[in-house]
Amino acid sequence: MCGIAGILARNGDTGVRDERVRRMTAALVHRGPDDRGFYSDDSVGFGFRRLAVIDLKTGAQPIRLEDDRAVIVLNGEIYNFRELRRDLERRQTFRSTGDVEVVLRLYAEEGIACLKRLRGMFALAIWDRPARTLYLARDRFGIKPLFVCRQADGLAFASEAGALLAGGYPERRMLDPVELRHYLAYKYISPTGSILAGVASVPPAMMLEIGPGGERLTRYWDPPEQDPAPGSPAEIEVRIAAALRAAVRRQLVADVPVGVFLSGGVDSSTLTALVREAGEGPLRTFSVGFDADDVANELPAARRVSTTLGTEHSEIVMDPWRVASDLEAILSRLDAPFGDATAIPTWYISRLARERVTVALSGEGADEVFGGYPRQAYDSALDRFGAMGRNLLPVLLRASGKRVSPALALRLKMPAGLRRYLDWSRILSADAIASLAATPCADEEALLELLAIEAEAFTRSATTDKFRARLEADRRLFLAGDLLPKVDRMSMAHSLEVRVPYLDDDVVNLLITLPGRLKTSLRRDKRALRRFAATLLGPEIGRRRKQGFDVPIGRWLRGPLRDALLDHLAESAVRRRGLFRPQAVGALVQEHLSGERDHGATLWLLLSLEAWQQRVLDRAPAAPR
Repeated sequence: MCGIAGILARNGDTGVRDERVRRMTAALVHRGPDDRGFYSDDSVGFGFRRLAVIDLKTGAQPIRLEDDRAVIVLNGEIYNFRELRRDLERRQTFRSTGDVEVVLRLYAEEGIACLKRLRGMFALAIWDRPARTLYLARDRFGIKPLFVCRQADGLAFASEAGALLAGGYPERRMLDPVELRHYLAYKYISPTGSILAGVASVPPAMMLEIGPGGERLTRYWDPPEQDPAPGSPAEIEVRIAAALRAAVRRQLVADVPVGVFLSGGVDSSTLTALVREAGEGPLRTFSVGFDADDVANELPAARRVSTTLGTEHSEIVMDPWRVASDLEAILSRLDAPFGDATAIPTWYISRLARERVTVALSGEGADEVFGGYPRQAYDSALDRFGAMGRNLLPVLLRASGKRVSPALALRLKMPAGLRRYLDWSRILSADAIASLAATPCADEEALLELLAIEAEAFTRSATTDKFRARLEADRRLFLAGDLLPKVDRMSMAHSLEVRVPYLDDDVVNLLITLPGRLKTSLRRDKRALRRFAATLLGPEIGRRRKQGFDVPIGRWLRGPLRDALLDHLAESAVRRRGLFRPQAVGALVQEHLSGERDHGATLWLLLSLEAWQQRVLDRAPAAPR
């Protein structure tokens, strides 16, 4: 795991360019504390920070082909590099034993089409010197980040937007109004953009080519078509078990200690059991929880699984007063405004794990491939039962103790499609954004245009399986925009590599092809995974209800985080920023602090945004030297 950065500048002072690259690389030291490396020629400069995980002695980057015909920097891991290497060794001589040189030598033979053969998590840059062409690419699901910024003097790229800022990119620091609206609506930045105007993210499964003929963005992977005859339930379970076991074996490859994030739920418990089954020696597991009666605490369940499997278990109970003292450090590593408060426990469990291991496996992706979110089942019910479903769903929610909100009542009237599906996880409605905004910001039509490509993919998937369309939306938007960036930033803040076996290519390819009816129902989510978990750990795990990891952010904002709330969202601060109406924000704060209403999610959204603006927009950009 590493941090990469670079600049393509066909004209200009190479000394200035290389100094910028060095500053960008230095800003990524937390991603790679073990080593650094640079490459420079008349057109490009590459920088690299290394967290040594595989090939500890000869894995330094950048790596070059003979005569500098091509140069690569790569952040991530290629899990099938040994199979690829065995074939390449018949024709090429290797200088290292790791995975990155394998990618470069595969490129030498196959060109950029080699991306289709890579299985793993990665963000990479390849400079083809004879062709004067730079290639930037990300893995299929967006596990590893890669940002780009275009300016008159060239194009810069980096693993984090903060590294671009350190190099003086972009020249003007301004908010992207459409991404701001996306953030206010869904609590995260879109997977293809950035909150900074002029900065974009290379989309997952895509490759950006910059050469003499201009730029071209192409998709190198699309999900497979649905299997019309996937086999009997028993046959499917055998295939799923084989795919998961193989994925875990591949992702255990490391030359450093490996552990597992264990929550006690079906996803992490199954993962831990598979690691225990495949590994040798002690298995270290890590959990984080709360010491409060008003929030779900999964620590007891995690302890039971640990005892059953005989792991060396460590856990941390979050003290909200400690959170208050660590808040600035946590927010500073998010690299962008981030409205998902579960970043806080992710920061703490990553810090805990890094005391014992360098690599940890985590259960992200299971809900997106197996079908684990209630909204997936609820939205399916609306399609399946039509008008009857619209009447039945409120009854079911009330029976389970949940309130039928005005937002839900409006959602029930919306036509089927991506817009209605995303509304299940929306934080601020269009009306709520309008009531907060001090000046007109990007409107709903601009937001829908941003989502147009995803809407088209949603409609295309829905023609064969509407449930698949919902999983695809969660994978391409929520997973790539919220969950994966959260885990990447919070783990890398502590120089910890986190791997996600549920997003192994074979696992995803298999699950995507299965009909939705085999994955979930209103009564039971992740049916296939639960059946497999029961064979590993007994029926109790298979039946365990999804709890989620709800941070009591509302209560914390009334207590230990109250000062941070009042500081960041003070009337003077809101008025100076000019984005929101001070009276509207003040009303939210007062209603929340008085206990009249719980605006915790909205206030955390606004607090995180203001904290990021103070760190980035209020500071002068770095000037080239």
